[in-house]
Amino acid sequence: MAKTIGRRVPAGLLAVVLLAGVLGVYLWRSGPGRGREDVVIRGFAMDTVVAIRVPAGHEPAARQALAELNRLERIFDRHDPASEVARVNAGAGDWVAVGPEVMEVLALVEDMAAVTGGLFDVTVGPLLELWGFGGETARVPGPAELARALDLVGGRLVELDRAGGRVRLARQGMVIDLGGVAKGYAIDRAARVLRDRGVDYGLVEVGGDIYLFGGRSGDRPWRVGVEHPRHGGEMLGRIHLWEGAVATSGDYQRFFMEGGERYHHILDPRTGRPGRQAQLATVVGPSVAEVDILSTALFLMGPEWGLEVLEGLPGIEGIIVDKDGGVRVSSGLRDRPEPFFED
Repeated sequence: MAKTIGRRVPAGLLAVVLLAGVLGVYLWRSGPGRGREDVVIRGFAMDTVVAIRVPAGHEPAARQALAELNRLERIFDRHDPASEVARVNAGAGDWVAVGPEVMEVLALVEDMAAVTGGLFDVTVGPLLELWGFGGETARVPGPAELARALDLVGGRLVELDRAGGRVRLARQGMVIDLGGVAKGYAIDRAARVLRDRGVDYGLVEVGGDIYLFGGRSGDRPWRVGVEHPRHGGEMLGRIHLWEGAVATSGDYQRFFMEGGERYHHILDPRTGRPGRQAQLATVVGPSVAEVDILSTALFLMGPEWGLEVLEGLPGIEGIIVDKDGGVRVSSGLRDRPEPFFED
């Protein structure tokens, strides 16, 4: 059967960021309002492009924020043998000491398991490797292969000793992959660097996930564009936001086509196969780490269950595009003045 590989720019391309261009510093006039100039520091971290926007004069703080992203990448990259996550995977079956960053991320995932129904699962590493996502050769595995990999998957198999700073993967051969939350956690930390250094407005964007604060140029809400999952380059709509985090999970980020069917990297830990209930889930909330987790879980839940979860979470809103292309929006986004609209 014919196979085509899709490796597209991450979901939720954000109109506020203007990612086109070379790495470096880019200046533009902020337009109506205060007339201030903003600076964009560009870089690469977490295996994707980075843009950090701050008022002119705060370039050192932006570079420190980028350095923080790079530092955290070295901790969380499971493909780097020197990383803490790689050490946990290599020591599967035994207790492994970890630093505060890895423990914070794993504790957050564990604490949110009741909300996500366990659908956000960091132990899907064996499934990702089996399908070939992250490598050059993606394929559809057979039922027997999936069954063997699923024996190594399950949040219940990750044991945390929070007081002692230790992690244990219950079975040898287990592989945790924190990619679905570590990027959001790193963005939150980078944004904290900016605020701690006196930056009064700005944003940190890494591969489509974003934290923004203080308003656009300090006196207008940010306009965050959500990319259409089936019409690349077109905006599904825009979210108007003064401050907060936005993350998107979609079946158009990393995928391949075989036999006319789309196989993407958001794998359901119950089946070991790509989720089929949605095309996209975008979540807005106070923390990128949290909305990262929720966007993945809501994508796998689908629109009915996903919207029910959203309505029960104070301060969290979202958009789900179902498998047929229908757009569902949580009440908090619908009811605000001009919060979200379809083009």
